[in-house]
Amino acid sequence: MTITDTRPTTPDNDPDHTPAPEASTDTWGELLVVDPTTLVIGANVRREVALDKPFLRSIADRGVREPITVRRRTDGGLVVRKGKRRTLAAVETGRPSVPVLVEPGAPDDDTDTAGTEESIERIVDQLEENHHRTSTSEADEVRAHQQLLDLGLTAGQIARRTHVPTARVKATAAVARSELAAAVLDRYEVTLDQVAVIAEFDDGTDAGVEAAKVLTVTAAKEPTQFEHVAQRLRDDRTDAALVAEQVAELTTAGVPILDPDATGTAAQISGLRANTDLPSGTELTAEQHALCPGHAAQVEIRRGWDRQPQVRVTHWCTDPDTHGHIARWDQATAHTSGPRTGAMSEEEKAQRRLVIANKREWDSATTVRRDWLRGFLTRRTAPKDAVTYLAVTLARGGHDLRRAMESGHPSACELLGMTPVGNVYTGRANPITDAAATAATPRATMLALAVLLGAAEDATDRQTWRNPTMDHRAYLTALSRWGYPLSTVEQLVLAAPEGPDPDAAVNPASGADDDSAEGDELTEPETLTTD
Repeated sequence: MTITDTRPTTPDNDPDHTPAPEASTDTWGELLVVDPTTLVIGANVRREVALDKPFLRSIADRGVREPITVRRRTDGGLVVRKGKRRTLAAVETGRPSVPVLVEPGAPDDDTDTAGTEESIERIVDQLEENHHRTSTSEADEVRAHQQLLDLGLTAGQIARRTHVPTARVKATAAVARSELAAAVLDRYEVTLDQVAVIAEFDDGTDAGVEAAKVLTVTAAKEPTQFEHVAQRLRDDRTDAALVAEQVAELTTAGVPILDPDATGTAAQISGLRANTDLPSGTELTAEQHALCPGHAAQVEIRRGWDRQPQVRVTHWCTDPDTHGHIARWDQATAHTSGPRTGAMSEEEKAQRRLVIANKREWDSATTVRRDWLRGFLTRRTAPKDAVTYLAVTLARGGHDLRRAMESGHPSACELLGMTPVGNVYTGRANPITDAAATAATPRATMLALAVLLGAAEDATDRQTWRNPTMDHRAYLTALSRWGYPLSTVEQLVLAAPEGPDPDAAVNPASGADDDSAEGDELTEPETLTTD
């Protein structure tokens, strides 16, 4: 088939008609359908052909949609001038035919021995074919996927028809359903992954709008902190929902909620006894205090070693002196680590808020850090300086590593997706041992790195930012060097003065809530309440 320029003219009797030039009969080329295996790949500037799986699936399902440009030899053979990647993909996927456009000119012009002008023309043609293409913007992709959703396709069907990963289509669909997120994508320089997170918070509430603003600003000004800020917002949302549920239950029961920043003369009843008739140390329980006019409560979110939020209710008396209560312990037997009574100064309140905020930020950072570690440990090869980290850490043989070895490397197993078997005294083989025994050297190195990183991770807790050790600093320094973006609270570890040798003051992690054993009256557990 010969393609010619045959543009139609308007009727001569049209009074507004301006005569058009006569139709051109210049030949553009000949359009054929041929077997791709018969095509000959000519000289081409593209040396490496990336036949990625989505592209191959597209060619396998839908064929070559854009004709391959060829030139004809004197013996009739067709030599590919533009479309090398399409040709090889068609052959790879077994397509029976492809469209080709046979353009004028001899294929000899495309050989390395061709004249200078012919070679220049070919090279420029091949470069321009790809250099002057602009990929579809993510905003356009979102709109297109929304149109397909409106036409009845599911996210899975869109992924199959367009050969885009399902996870990406789910992200575009989530953004398309959120007018707020779609507007952010249109207006600001944000990635699809980032705007999908923004869509996650678009729940129609003022809090959702505020979260979207915070995330948008973070994406624009501090993109390395985006995942940390997003996780903190997720944690805050979860905690607020848990607190709201508990507060509603208490309010329904007629229990006033005490503002943690306005406790005044209030005191926790755990530090009180009902009256002077009771012996020192007698506990005043919530049940006993329920009928006291000063009875009130605070709702707290605490996190233990597993970082899971736990709702706790603490009971208070707003004015123990007026209602006849006294300190639980006589002065001679008083416990210095008991709960605080009396109002805090403004400075103490500010310090308390800072400590609470940093602990909560550490919780969120731990989630992000562990997610990053899981991805990092799937790498086929370790970073170039990983062996140095391995040697230094093993030579030091600090308490963190020794404890992890005795406990069966629980964090390392978790990060590798393996099931921990308990401490070394169980007699069961550690799954990391079995994996390393059959692994190639690069993977075995990554498994060794996982063991040491897991030990270091297991030794961190909500106090690490306050009391960092040499091992904590070495651990976070290595992660930062290997691409992990430290959160602001993790950066405090590296900025802190040199701390004591970790083996000189061992602070092993335990299942107890770290807030409950601090003995620091300024570091009370975080308290979230609603008005």
